Amino acid sequence: MPSPFNKLKMEISGGSHEKCLSLTLEGLPEGRRIDAGLLRKFLDRRKSGKYAFSTPRREEDEVIFTEGLTDGVITGKIKAEIPNNNTRPSDYGYSATPRPSHADYVAVKKYGAAPSGGGAFSGRMTAALCIAGGIAKQLLASHGIKVLAYISEIAGIGCSTYDNGVPEPSVIEICHDYAYPVTDASKINSVDEQLRSIASEGDSAGGIIECIAYNLPVGLGGPMTEGLEGRLSLSLFAIPAVKSVESGLGRKIASLRGSDANDPFAYENGKVVTLTNNSGGINGGISNGMPLTVRVSFRPTPSISKEQRTVNLEKGENDLIKVRGRHDVVFLPRAVAAVESAVSLVILDCMIENNLI
Repeated sequence: MPSPFNKLKMEISGGSHEKCLSLTLEGLPEGRRIDAGLLRKFLDRRKSGKYAFSTPRREEDEVIFTEGLTDGVITGKIKAEIPNNNTRPSDYGYSATPRPSHADYVAVKKYGAAPSGGGAFSGRMTAALCIAGGIAKQLLASHGIKVLAYISEIAGIGCSTYDNGVPEPSVIEICHDYAYPVTDASKINSVDEQLRSIASEGDSAGGIIECIAYNLPVGLGGPMTEGLEGRLSLSLFAIPAVKSVESGLGRKIASLRGSDANDPFAYENGKVVTLTNNSGGINGGISNGMPLTVRVSFRPTPSISKEQRTVNLEKGENDLIKVRGRHDVVFLPRAVAAVESAVSLVILDCMIENNLI
């Protein structure tokens, strides 16, 4: 199975309506201490209920470590579980009438049935991802590396973005605890009104999350398939509903001339820097010491209350469907922690690979 990691080995199993989600994480440096309080606080950012318009399904997301973490110290292969305590399987039975843009149809064709609640295709799986990501973030922070994400666009409303010649937001700007994880509080009322309107129509919304890694050393990654962009993409596309990943300016750079797109080098306080960061801190697949920037696009939640066209696979005819169950109007605010996790794990793997952690 393809993996974005060379030193770490991660396995996430279970499903949205299984007894629990399970995480196995190997390759972490032993003897390092993990702050349980910080990890809990990080996981709470992904939980439903923290942000408006998230799913009514409430899970405590209690983490049970069964191996590899003793008195807060990493002792080897980590194994952890998160129980699923608030499931309603009766709301989910879509093997015959697959929900549009869900994995129901392809799951039926590949595995014989659509899993309850989306199974392993569900955003619920990111709860386990965030255990691994929260640990990775703490290990990176102990070496001065911070990985932070924020919403740059939601429901069609632009909030903030790094762009050609515009510097990345500071750590302080990203860490403000607003009603939504944005860097510009002036946008919150507009976002809230737009989402309220969308919810009243039984519809859903998507958006864009930007992630920045600060204080990376030069030399992480490599050419071709060892490149940071490829490894980050593989990790980020494991998050359900991600539809595109861009490094630096991404597609915007295609419309620039080379003289505008290039990042000139300069010395600053005896250190080599670039005067712009259009390449997102990566040259030739290798970190160049500038902030690493990635932009991740999420599709709107495919579960909506509006009636939609589908097919009846048992009858072999066209049909209509109105999706049942509990769903986010927009899952973008909760996905910010998942993006930080996916990026942090790749960077941690590169740091271990380079004997820097």
